[in-house]
Amino acid sequence: MKNFCIITNKLRDERGEVAQEVRKILESYGAECVVLDNVDKDSESFCYIDPSDIPNSCECVIGIGGDGTLLHIARELKNLDVNFVGLNKGNLGFLTEITTEHMEEELKKLVDDEFEVESRMMLKATLERDGKIIERASVLNDVVIHRGAEISVVNFDVYVNGELLGNYRSDGILLATPTGSTGYNISAGGPLARPDSHLIILTPICNHSAGSRSLIFTQNDEIEIVVGQTRKNDEEPRVLAFDGNGKIELQPGDKIKVSTAEEATKIIKIDEVSFLQSVRNKLK
Repeated sequence: MKNFCIITNKLRDERGEVAQEVRKILESYGAECVVLDNVDKDSESFCYIDPSDIPNSCECVIGIGGDGTLLHIARELKNLDVNFVGLNKGNLGFLTEITTEHMEEELKKLVDDEFEVESRMMLKATLERDGKIIERASVLNDVVIHRGAEISVVNFDVYVNGELLGNYRSDGILLATPTGSTGYNISAGGPLARPDSHLIILTPICNHSAGSRSLIFTQNDEIEIVVGQTRKNDEEPRVLAFDGNGKIELQPGDKIKVSTAEEATKIIKIDEVSFLQSVRNKLK
């Protein structure tokens, strides 16, 4: 590959020095690069990335930051036919392939086409209220419904392919892709999945029913979650987040439908380390 777009998280790469170093290395190998920033420094939150800012010749987008940075970039640019790879300036970095310690040799592998591309499944989600769809999104990681800051449990009715699975009383529910299994899902006690597998993981968050565990569904299933009534009229509304981005307030009766998206995200795999070895290295 010879055409790259570098998108850096200025909260992780404050002066943009890592981005400029990446650019310098790639250009020394004859590649062409543009550099963008995806963080609003005033609000310290991810900002919108306009796909039209990405050159038509771009073959690969390099996200500098942590897993959250790469997730945001991939979601904003999901309709572009490009590969994505992350350079880790975050914490665990399950998604980020490039390290600052081996940056030059790993970037050279990109230029020399010494890598594999994994097609990662995504989820599509719709929020329906009073029979009208008020929000749509595609996610690479997860869809999370949570109680927000209020310390009280929430009732959820969960349906699978139109059939009632059961009622959950919990702090929330998350639906994760295999890629997202290493994120909030694992913190909530959910299982890890190979990132190239095709399945949907449902994990209750702090469930109040003993014995309730995560469930795994096929890529062909559709899960619908109906938000139940709160115990008090003045309780804070429940919130919905797509890949941890933003918070949409929910109301009793809202329906969140989740299924496999038609599009997929192409993630570059440089390191030959197996998934299991990577898990051991990250979690030890």
